[in-house]
Amino acid sequence: MNNKNLLYLNLAVDDEDVSLGFANTWIKQFSNKFENVDIITLNKSDESIGTNKKVNVYGLLKSENTSRISKFLKIRKTIRELTSTTTYDLCFSHMSPLLLLMTKFYSLKKFPTILWYTHPKPKEFSKKFVLIMSLFFCNKVVTASNSSFPYKSKKLNVVGHAIDYEQFLNKRGKLLNKEFLILSRISKSKNLEVAIDGFLKSKFSNHNISIVGDAVTKEDAEYRNKLSKKYKSNKNVTFLGKIPHKNLPALINKYSFHINATPEGFYDKSVLEAISGGLFSFYANKDYDKHFKKDMHFYTKFELDQRSLTDILNSVYDQEDKNILRIIEYGQLSVSNESIQTIFDRIVTTVES
Repeated sequence: MNNKNLLYLNLAVDDEDVSLGFANTWIKQFSNKFENVDIITLNKSDESIGTNKKVNVYGLLKSENTSRISKFLKIRKTIRELTSTTTYDLCFSHMSPLLLLMTKFYSLKKFPTILWYTHPKPKEFSKKFVLIMSLFFCNKVVTASNSSFPYKSKKLNVVGHAIDYEQFLNKRGKLLNKEFLILSRISKSKNLEVAIDGFLKSKFSNHNISIVGDAVTKEDAEYRNKLSKKYKSNKNVTFLGKIPHKNLPALINKYSFHINATPEGFYDKSVLEAISGGLFSFYANKDYDKHFKKDMHFYTKFELDQRSLTDILNSVYDQEDKNILRIIEYGQLSVSNESIQTIFDRIVTTVES
């Protein structure tokens, strides 16, 4: 494959975004591989991508407040203008099946398209339809784990995640404290009550647990309000709200433990970032099993209920620090295989094979 021109489609180019701020790291890596990277995004910050001369950002401004039809027409115009003047070697759509479909329908030239998608099956019919159609029209699909793409397809390739391993890496010689962290969007699907209640009923309950993340949808906001009321009187539970993705490494360094209670289908990169940062991570999704030896699962993996988590937490509470550090170090080494520094090569190798 020629590495001259890349058309990159994504949801946001915004360093301050809590969930999508990592996209700038992807863009930097792709710009190291291509002579020119054109980006069409649904949410562009005013600062854009800085001074990278290889990268051009088009799409909708973060502050843009126009109708859906106006946004649609602007994106369509951008696609037509770019594809009329540039011959792309590849179109890479990052969690953007709708943009992929629009590109297929309105491009004035043909080029191979790859869809990156890591999420359970959409609940809304419209989103489900768009995803299925994008699967039909794309050349390949790449995803992070065996359960992170909701449909079976011969086009599907599992390549692992792409975290900025070097940015998050923190090799610890000792446990700093017994403080807990949850890195998660505030949503029912993330099972935050299981995580928080499991912690509060464990031997760690005299310590603190902090939740980083915010609500995205109206339903999420209602759930956030419910959680705030439920735990308002508990001084050991703190909701820190949204924190820019670029600030997460420094935040992670203040904690020792991490809980993720999302089920299969969510292969959250935040777990991998937490492991890289030296946190002992508890998880429910079996997709993370590969990062630890089988005998370590007795201390890291819990069934998706409060009692199971509490039991696992109690077993770790009674462990010597050296045993906890041994598991942390093993996980850190394993997670290095899902580094952003190797994602392009993993994608291209898989697709070309």
